[in-house]
Amino acid sequence: MRTNPTTSRSGVSAMEEKSAGRIDQIIGPVLDITFPPGKLPYIYNALVVKSRDTDGN
Repeated sequence: MRTNPTTSRSGVSAMEEKSAGRIDQIIGPVLDITFPPGKLPYIYNALVVKSRDTDGN
């Protein structure tokens, strides 16, 4: 297995804390995500989605 040189721990980007985005829409397997200006993560890095249920948990 080849590792991505832009990752530092467990396959999570070192920019994770700086690159929090917002999911705008989901169409099938495609996610449309908006990131703040200047906070775009490196291409080919994995996305980690932290979600909440409808109760906010």
